[in-house]
Amino acid sequence: MSAIGDVISSGSFHKFKNDSDEPRMRIKRLAGRTVAVGILAALIGVGISSCNSVRGLLPIPSADMEKMRADVEYLSADALAGRQTGSAGYQQAADHVAARFRALGLHSITGDDYFQPVPFREAHWGDSRATLMLHGRDGDITFELGEDFLASPPSIGEDTATSAGLVFVGYGIEAPDYGLDDYAGLDVQGKIVVVLDGRPLQLPNEVGAHYASGRTKRDTAARRGAVGYISLNTPTREARRPFARSVDHLNDPSFDWLRADDIPGNAIPGMHPGVVLDMPAAKQLFMGAPRSLDTVYTEMKNGVVPKGFPLPYSATLTSSAEHRKIISPNVVGLLPGSDPTLKDEYVIFSAHLDHIGPSGGGEDAINNGAQDNAAGIAVMLEVARLFTESGRAPRRSILFVAVTAEEEGLLGSDYFAQHPPVPPKSMVANINLDMPMLLYPFRDVIAFGAEHSSLGKTAARAAERTGLKLSPDPMPEQVIFVRSDHYSFVRQGVPAIYLITGREAIDKNINGTEAQVEFLQTRYHQPGDKADEQVNYIAAQQFAEVNYAIAREVTDGDKKPRWKRGDFFGALYARGD
Repeated sequence: MSAIGDVISSGSFHKFKNDSDEPRMRIKRLAGRTVAVGILAALIGVGISSCNSVRGLLPIPSADMEKMRADVEYLSADALAGRQTGSAGYQQAADHVAARFRALGLHSITGDDYFQPVPFREAHWGDSRATLMLHGRDGDITFELGEDFLASPPSIGEDTATSAGLVFVGYGIEAPDYGLDDYAGLDVQGKIVVVLDGRPLQLPNEVGAHYASGRTKRDTAARRGAVGYISLNTPTREARRPFARSVDHLNDPSFDWLRADDIPGNAIPGMHPGVVLDMPAAKQLFMGAPRSLDTVYTEMKNGVVPKGFPLPYSATLTSSAEHRKIISPNVVGLLPGSDPTLKDEYVIFSAHLDHIGPSGGGEDAINNGAQDNAAGIAVMLEVARLFTESGRAPRRSILFVAVTAEEEGLLGSDYFAQHPPVPPKSMVANINLDMPMLLYPFRDVIAFGAEHSSLGKTAARAAERTGLKLSPDPMPEQVIFVRSDHYSFVRQGVPAIYLITGREAIDKNINGTEAQVEFLQTRYHQPGDKADEQVNYIAAQQFAEVNYAIAREVTDGDKKPRWKRGDFFGALYARGD
């Protein structure tokens, strides 16, 4: 998972207890009461179904813990070597999901094997890697890769070179609805833009995350005519993600999916892919400029939006890479709808199947990815089983999709959302599963994206029906709404929601916040994320049932999910349907 993993904080930790019989029995009794409450709420729900525009709302069936345990244990076994995109272990995982789809009676609409092959370009550094040279009146300054700046192997071409003048453009944001235009009065045609990482504090968190993303900033620069891009490290970024830590990933390959014309899907032709310049080196660019970089940083700290200006230098950026093409499939299973009209609308139920593979050497170097995201796949498969064995087909159709390359930047879901095997406008909702953190039986769930569309009220009703409550996002500053696979569907105008377990444990001796933080610090993206006692299958049962309840209401409702009136993302990515 590439979203919640950044939410790592310090503090005291409570070790999750499930290694003694007495606490385990107490948790089971409490969980049993939760199930009873869920059934009662479901029965009450039948009486109020007209309020929800859902026909014949029935009690929620019981999820099978042992089926989910078997899937988690298989997918996170050492034999699959961490399910890295394009690897033999990933293909083995894909074969397992396809076999499960077939056994459940789901239809394949991508061929006989349930696979949607996704073509990727994998880029590794070539012999000369990347260079950055500054040109000024007093001569040239050469910056060192890994010491002064960071770069990734370019995917658009094996050799790139750009030389142009530099223009500082502040945050590099155009947000007219919020009174921001960092390019006002600046000519960047044919120039390399120099951009501060981050965003002004005046922007709302999730809106700000959209404008602060590298994708949005590069698109804006290219639209203004820039030919290159230098992002500046800042004190805020350094505190959140130290430059030295990022250097550890300098030799990682980069990925992008390929279009039919062999152009990477996220590349911007004609624009150098860019670099990140550390703070000491970045100060050189501002020597002799109207304001120093220290002054700019002070403005940022005081909430002032820095204004841009031309810099008294030009720069040359080069990079060299070696490319290879790989295929790594999404796995797609269709459960057809029963309504003559609504069956042509599709709810996408997604979870990522890939993980990060092995790391380093040593006795245990495999990052098994049990929580991230074997657990999410297991829950998705169990929800599919609950539907197929319910005795009542959904009114709308459901596509269950195990996506590849989430860890490489949401690429598998991005490819699927842009190349769906159904008409694009027929996709009416996305329900996403990503590292649910099944650590303890819980009382609440968190739904990222709840405030943007009618799916928020759907999630709240589903939580109530399963004896849970919907809690607000406890970490809004992490803007997780824009950082997992559901956002690929949002960018295509599809309302989406993504649940994780809440922080209120049924067992009062468990501090949910501490248990989640402990997992993130000691197991996330590490060999410790394996199918051992950390995975709680009572929580898996709860989680499958609440996700089933959401999906059942969405698929059976008379009206499809809608963006809230005036919602930023709904308006930004409106499809006109």
